[in-house]
This record gives sequence, structure tokens and C-alpha cells, in this order.
Amino acid sequence: MKYCKRDIYAVETGDYVGQMFAIVDPRDNDIGCLALPRMENIEVPIESFDTGRNNDIIKFVERLPENVYSVIEAQYKNNEDLNNRRQQLNTPNVSYSESPVEEVTDSYRLPGK
Repeated sequence: MKYCKRDIYAVETGDYVGQMFAIVDPRDNDIGCLALPRMENIEVPIESFDTGRNNDIIKFVERLPENVYSVIEAQYKNNEDLNNRRQQLNTPNVSYSESPVEEVTDSYRLPGK
């Protein structure tokens, strides 16, 4: 079955119950979707998508209007950019100081006194 951009499906059972899958990037082997309302990118294999449709796990809702789809597509692309940046950077998100830390020996003293 052919899947098209701007189509949105409701997930009625399973791990993603209650979510909507908006198709953004249909490919040969899988379908790139934005899961709503979580706003996460999901890659669904074509076989799984077909099985879901044939067994009423997911149901076609509508073809989204272009102005709504443009917002969904922008979020999908933004998520992809963030994921690529996270994979490229291998530095911890922790700032540290190399200067020695002064320990307070009197633990009953209030700060600044």
C-alpha cells in the first residue's frame, strides 16, 4: 500500500495507543512519522504499518491541510537536526572547575557569616 505525506493515523491499541502518527517521510523500507502529541520522530517499518492498518491497530484519520502539515514537517526536521547534533557531540553537558574546592569545616555555620 502506498503511504503519502500529510496522512495522519490514529493509534488505537498497543504501545502508542492514544497517539497520532503524521506521515512526514515515506521511504521504501520504513515510514518517518511525527508522533503526536509527544512530538517525537518515529520510524515505522512498512510491514508493521501494513499490519497495523490491516488489523485495526491504526486507522486513517485524514489528509492534513497544508498549513498544519508545514508545522508538523518543521518539527520533524527540527527533531532530526537535534538527534544528529546529539550523536555528533560526545562531550558531557557538565561544567567543571579545575580550581580546588574549599571545604567548610564548621557545618553549623550559616553561609556568609
